[in-house]
Amino acid sequence: MISRKRRTITGRQVSASVPVSIKPAKSRRIIRRFHFLINKRHILCNKLNISLADNDENANKTAISNSLSLELKKQYEIGTSRNDMESYLLKVQSLQSDQELARCLGYIMHQIHNRGGLRDYQLASRVGQTNNRGGDSSKILVQWLQEMGHKSNGLLSALEIGSLSTENRISTCGIFRPVIRIDLESSQPGIQKQDFMQRPLPKSENDKFDFISCSLVLNFVPTPIQRGQMCARFEQFLKTNGHLFVVLPLPCINHSRYMNKDHFMQLMQFLGYSIIRYYEAKKLCYILLRRTGIQHQHDDDKFSKKHKFYDKPGFNNFSIIL
Repeated sequence: MISRKRRTITGRQVSASVPVSIKPAKSRRIIRRFHFLINKRHILCNKLNISLADNDENANKTAISNSLSLELKKQYEIGTSRNDMESYLLKVQSLQSDQELARCLGYIMHQIHNRGGLRDYQLASRVGQTNNRGGDSSKILVQWLQEMGHKSNGLLSALEIGSLSTENRISTCGIFRPVIRIDLESSQPGIQKQDFMQRPLPKSENDKFDFISCSLVLNFVPTPIQRGQMCARFEQFLKTNGHLFVVLPLPCINHSRYMNKDHFMQLMQFLGYSIIRYYEAKKLCYILLRRTGIQHQHDDDKFSKKHKFYDKPGFNNFSIIL
């Protein structure tokens, strides 16, 4: 996907510290492709009764290898060398043969691991957040906080989930000291390799955070139930009256059969948040919430089941289930 053998005009290999330039359209293609492959893999593994670890690719490789019979391993290997599997990926829900499922799984794993995989996804995401692309979502967060009267005095603590840079606005604005940055794969010093869902719970109120930033992470969580678990877990790390900043691709809110702005807001109110700011850009929506701890009452199944709001061609199936 992205060449790692870039060389200067003299033939010398470019240092890894030199920023990589990727056109915005290519960045978006890489990100969409990675999400697509991960989601299809989840479906295939469910059908094959293979349990995947959350965000641990080495463990997932081992789990797949240990779960497949000798015959299915042969089909898996066939899939790694096939170039005609894309049509099968589009219909994985309807595949019944274990042989077909194993071939598709082999194809996906080859695509993920032999063609850049998570590293290229992170690189594309990081390039998309550079200032010249206008993509640092924390700029809007900092602007909102300044409008709310927060000063650059370093008095507040912050947790940034899915961090891709130590030089974005949340890290450099001076409002937060410290900023704890975590991501599934650490892309540079200053970012811890950690899954938020595995992060140890705070031992006291002082160990909690004033702010949590979760930018373009929730949409990457594979299933609606896991997204709900993540939403419910935020409050365990937030101080009372602490703030949560969520960024989602706009189609998750305005182009889904099972989600819209009102439903998302009601869900977060049910979990004990009030809405402070909401803004829709061309491709993203930005939401700032305050943890109040006061849960709003709703019907028992309002958030524990999918509810179809729209049924239009081209709509996606993004949803969150508590």
